[in-house]
Amino acid sequence: MDEFEDRESEGQEERRGVAVEGIVDRREHTRYAVDAWAEVMVKDGTMLFRGRVLDVSSGGCYIETEARLRLAPGTPVEIVFRAHDRVLKCDATSRMVRTRGAGFLFEAMTPKVRAGLEGLIAELSREA
Repeated sequence: MDEFEDRESEGQEERRGVAVEGIVDRREHTRYAVDAWAEVMVKDGTMLFRGRVLDVSSGGCYIETEARLRLAPGTPVEIVFRAHDRVLKCDATSRMVRTRGAGFLFEAMTPKVRAGLEGLIAELSREA
């Protein structure tokens, strides 16, 4: 049984482990924990999957999924997710793929989508 299954079987809330010691975090933006469902579509139409958004920042998000992802870094996608009564539709690119999820970097957003994301992050930061 792997570490994820151990945590899951113990009923712990945390679904993704902390970064391994010695790994440098190069993120530019503060991440906030969120629990939202997402649908991700690869722009060329080759893949569609659903998952849970575990964290979000103004620069991107991490989505946990049971789907077997075969995404190269830089693959363009469209992400639609709902959190705190907000529906956000964002263009993004894959940054890294893990066994049970992937990290995505948000691309250019319309002012309306950017305002929705900033509003969500403001709510999440007050809850933290």
